[in-house]
Amino acid sequence: MKYFIAIVLSIILVSCGPSINPALQQRINNYYGNSTTKSFNMTGSFSKPMALKVGQWVLQGNTNEGKKSINKISIVGQEQGGWIFEFYTLTESSETWNQMLIKGIEKANETGNFDNIDIVWVKIKDNDGNVSTVDGMVLSLSKGMYKDLLSSMNFKISSGANGGSVTVPAGTFNGTFKTKSEVSVLGRKYVSDGWYHSDVPINGMVKAVSEDGKIITELLDFGLSGSTPSF
Repeated sequence: MKYFIAIVLSIILVSCGPSINPALQQRINNYYGNSTTKSFNMTGSFSKPMALKVGQWVLQGNTNEGKKSINKISIVGQEQGGWIFEFYTLTESSETWNQMLIKGIEKANETGNFDNIDIVWVKIKDNDGNVSTVDGMVLSLSKGMYKDLLSSMNFKISSGANGGSVTVPAGTFNGTFKTKSEVSVLGRKYVSDGWYHSDVPINGMVKAVSEDGKIITELLDFGLSGSTPSF
């Protein structure tokens, strides 16, 4: 199986920057400090994430060699037969907001062929609230770069087993599907163990731990509705 998580990974890999902003660092700690005792039982067996719908969102916490960051992925609309994804990333030194209109995600999920993906436009919001749009001729000149990046992040599940119960800040997920995955990012391979659950939207991921234990991603919160564009 191959899942379209390339964009998720591209946001996680955003550089943390050289300096630490104490206010941003505190906000990250606050996100990690919120937890729930809710319990979720697996519905059937996990084979792929649930169908995409506008309003779905996941909030993930990432720890990379002790440094924490926050990543929120939301589906905030549909347009021209595609899905509008919004990505918010909070590190100890910066915040970033991006939206992308992407077509062909369902087919890419089924086939693993990233040639099926078409990026129609990209919107970027800076820290001053200014929004710039990349589309048309400008996007056509850089679309190859975007698609090369996405296609190079090839997520493969070679085998899987019952992962049991996994507890993260978003709750306790029973009957998870555990698998070892390999992701190639710009020529570098990352191997990790991942735990997935049918109740989690967008990518199904509850937790992931890299082979060397240095990179950990945990589900902090999620929702099946309610996400709206922030800009």
